[in-house]
Amino acid sequence: MGSGVKNHSEFVNLAKERLGEFLPVPEHQYQRSESKYIGGEYRNWTETPNTSITVAFEGANWNSGNQPAFQVMSALLGSTDSLQRGRAGHGTIARTVKHLAQEHSFVERAYVTNAHFSDSGLFGLTVEGPGSHSTELMEVLLEELNELRSGISDEELLTAKNRLKMNILSEMEKRSDRLEEIGRNYLAFGGELTFHQYCDRIDEITSSDINRAADGMLSSKPTILVQGSAINVVPTISDVQRQLS
Repeated sequence: MGSGVKNHSEFVNLAKERLGEFLPVPEHQYQRSESKYIGGEYRNWTETPNTSITVAFEGANWNSGNQPAFQVMSALLGSTDSLQRGRAGHGTIARTVKHLAQEHSFVERAYVTNAHFSDSGLFGLTVEGPGSHSTELMEVLLEELNELRSGISDEELLTAKNRLKMNILSEMEKRSDRLEEIGRNYLAFGGELTFHQYCDRIDEITSSDINRAADGMLSSKPTILVQGSAINVVPTISDVQRQLS
């Protein structure tokens, strides 16, 4: 409806002329094809002294039994950005801080990516640092991902779980956020999952669950994104698969 329109037909014809005609697709005729993870490699040269490397793999979809394990795994790795947010206890427990930024001076930034979709998921790790250390950046990144196959201490696992639950519940403080999350739960799980049930699933995750999920993930084809000026010295996707096999 247009404000102050005197001739509706003239208004409709003018809108079609300017915007074109949008034909609705009946819901019963719409068929959505299932998405499939394929992996791949992309390198983007930029005028910067730094190199950014992302290595990701197929993760878990929303209805996967491994989905809580990937969430805990994500909390375990965390992000070096947490140190700059001023939130108590966040950065100090993350492996990206303890194992990468604090142990390797050339790692300027590191963070995890964990995304869940209806068909699949994506889990990966990004590291950034000087282009002169591009090869070393890839080495420590792969070492950190491969470490997920090893045993995790009860203390570190409990800390990661508590951090994850704290993040989930703190994001539910606003009524609008709770309503949005309820809508997402209904679409993904049919309305059967509550916040408390999800926290219970997190508590049930063991070190073996994470090791098993990580091993399956690292066996899939990698997705690699390299950006910066020294992109040609970073190992290829074949090198990455060989190092993780």
